[in-house]
Amino acid sequence: MTRIRMVGLALVAAFAFAALAGTASANQPEQYTKTVIGQVAQDVSFTGTLGAAFLEGKSGTKITCTAGTATGETNGPTKTANNVTKFTGCETGGVECHNAGANEIVTKKLAGTLGNVVAKKTPGVRLFDEVEGKGGKLAEFSCAGGAVAVIVRGSVIGSLSGASGTSAATGKFAASNKLTFAETAGIQKYTKFVAGEGEAGEEQLESSVGGGAFEKSGQSVIATLVSVPKSNLNTTL
Repeated sequence: MTRIRMVGLALVAAFAFAALAGTASANQPEQYTKTVIGQVAQDVSFTGTLGAAFLEGKSGTKITCTAGTATGETNGPTKTANNVTKFTGCETGGVECHNAGANEIVTKKLAGTLGNVVAKKTPGVRLFDEVEGKGGKLAEFSCAGGAVAVIVRGSVIGSLSGASGTSAATGKFAASNKLTFAETAGIQKYTKFVAGEGEAGEEQLESSVGGGAFEKSGQSVIATLVSVPKSNLNTTL
């Protein structure tokens, strides 16, 4: 129990929309919705499959999960919504972690914004609470049979790969795309977008265990994303 109270970390969502490699003004990357002549542009839904995941606090302790699934949808050139991730097989220090009345950790509904994490060539996405905004809670759950409450807040940025194209006419999603979150010693690899190439501001994940003080925490996981239905996405003109 002592170890759990020292963890100071929690899991967050590891899913967002697949982005295109194309650019708009100031090299801002964009994603493209399906468009058909005479119809309103349609949002695109996605599913995700996650590998093993962990979130590490600056104290060096971890909560780990064995797998997970995710859903979400685009809702504009640089926005995404209704992103929800379910993590399975989660534990820390030999005790299980999950939502009340469930055997998994389920995040809140998260919004996302698109930007570049490396100038002009590497798109990424920032995820945060859809209702509360970037400083809000991403997930709430407990460990050790409900004895230790865990809260995670803030926002998290991952890098995207697998898309191609430079315009709405040529932009495509690959058969699958990779969304990668990486961290070192509780600090996320990307904490902000390149200046002028996405939403401004810097933010880091934080978490609190058992009512303790919030601690900086970093997420590590790779999600494989596909559109629904699964196919390349190319705007029809």
